[in-house]
Amino acid sequence: MGKSKLMLFDLDGTLYLNGVLFPGVIELLEKLRGAGLRYAFLTNNSSIGPTDYYHKLKDLGLPLTPEDVFTSCEASSLMLKTMGIGPEIYVLGTDKFRQFMQSEGFVHSYENAQALLVGFDTELDYRKLTEATRLVLRGLPLYASHPDPICPVDLPDAGLLLAYFKAAKPGTIVQGIAGKPHRWIIELIEKRFQVHRSQIIMVGDRVNTDMRFAVNFGMCSMLVLNGNAQPELGDVKPDYIVPHINQLLDQFWPDNLAW
Repeated sequence: MGKSKLMLFDLDGTLYLNGVLFPGVIELLEKLRGAGLRYAFLTNNSSIGPTDYYHKLKDLGLPLTPEDVFTSCEASSLMLKTMGIGPEIYVLGTDKFRQFMQSEGFVHSYENAQALLVGFDTELDYRKLTEATRLVLRGLPLYASHPDPICPVDLPDAGLLLAYFKAAKPGTIVQGIAGKPHRWIIELIEKRFQVHRSQIIMVGDRVNTDMRFAVNFGMCSMLVLNGNAQPELGDVKPDYIVPHINQLLDQFWPDNLAW
């Protein structure tokens, strides 16, 4: 398999869409396992934590273990701990995101918050938005689990909230972002799998997160289109552009491309 030791898959838009697996995904994972190449799953979605994602993927029929799943939730915890933020923070996110951060030792608080952490909040309401806005106007430092403005099923994501807070208080700077394409999540992956980033293949459908993540950290990159038109690449040049994920079974297999 050459120098590659780990294939890292994005989830939404890469392996499935609207909860439906693309053809060939399970066969691909079984073929990778048979060839001795490890794989793992990575998502910027912070609406649920890694345990829930493990069960979600297991229910879809994917062969995996709990340690094969990484989300921006764990990356958010690592980022804030490394930067010395907390434990009192305001988590603008779902109940599950708040519960995960609590399990990591953080305390969700409005009155005593030292920082605002923005996630993918599918339970957002006006009260929460008002509280978070007031914290930004007070000058609390702003952090985020990930930067995506829109998630693959066209739902408003954390990046839109970051833009909103910057508009609410011009000059606001996001102090840290945990998920792709930033460094916190790659550090988790390297430590858990004992691989160097140069030994990782990143497979994803987004240029500004998945492919930029790979480019930023020297990983091999595969942009999967899954029937969509090729997006604008700008300064990001994927190593491979794959029309559909099931083509990794044959056309883009290492015997042909020498990963």
